[in-house]
Amino acid sequence: MPALILIEVLIQAFCVYHASQRGTAFPWIYIIMIPGLGPMAYFLFEILPGMADTRRGRKVVTDIRTVLDPERDYRERKAEVEMSGTPSAKAAFADECAKRGMHDEAVAMYRSALAGMYADDPHLLMGLARVQIDKGDFVHCQATLDHLRAKNPDFNSTDGHLVYARSLEGQGKIQEALQEYEALSGYFPGLEAKVRHALYLQKLGRVEQSRPMLETIMANYKRLPRHAQDLNRDWANVARRNLEG
Repeated sequence: MPALILIEVLIQAFCVYHASQRGTAFPWIYIIMIPGLGPMAYFLFEILPGMADTRRGRKVVTDIRTVLDPERDYRERKAEVEMSGTPSAKAAFADECAKRGMHDEAVAMYRSALAGMYADDPHLLMGLARVQIDKGDFVHCQATLDHLRAKNPDFNSTDGHLVYARSLEGQGKIQEALQEYEALSGYFPGLEAKVRHALYLQKLGRVEQSRPMLETIMANYKRLPRHAQDLNRDWANVARRNLEG
């Protein structure tokens, strides 16, 4: 038992030293002094984020924080809107609403941000289009992106192009959607556009076209360096499941 107490004290001392070096000793010092839970909380919220230099590490930190306090980001984004009401704060809150499936609230928040000098802001319009596509509002999504392009002809977004193709697909505009997917497949980074193109062909019953595309996607995926495979693993799994199915 004395050994366990000594270990606890050493861990607490390390956390206090770490906090003092970072200039965050207060109020952390009071939390760190809570046996067991205090040092653990300090590690999760202060030390671990600093170690998270990779995409996977950042995801782990985010997942841990979400499990411990699932409402934290929502509260913070909402408070920022109430305090400042800036378009960027509204956009951040809208994205948080969208993550929770609150699409109507997200659309309303984006429309609130798209006012005055920001009425034609391409980044806000792009955010609105993403929410609309996730909501399944394909008609308004296309209208949003058409407006974006008309007001910001020099704005380029590969993500926007993909969302546009999906909005056409959702409306059953087959030839237009296929043309957009074909164009995207030539330059879109990652596998998503290629996989979506193949799946759309599959949905249209064009298996003789979709299957070779999925096979090529998987062959190319296996030749990617590890970090690129990590970034594209989810879509590679989608392609694999459709090949096996």
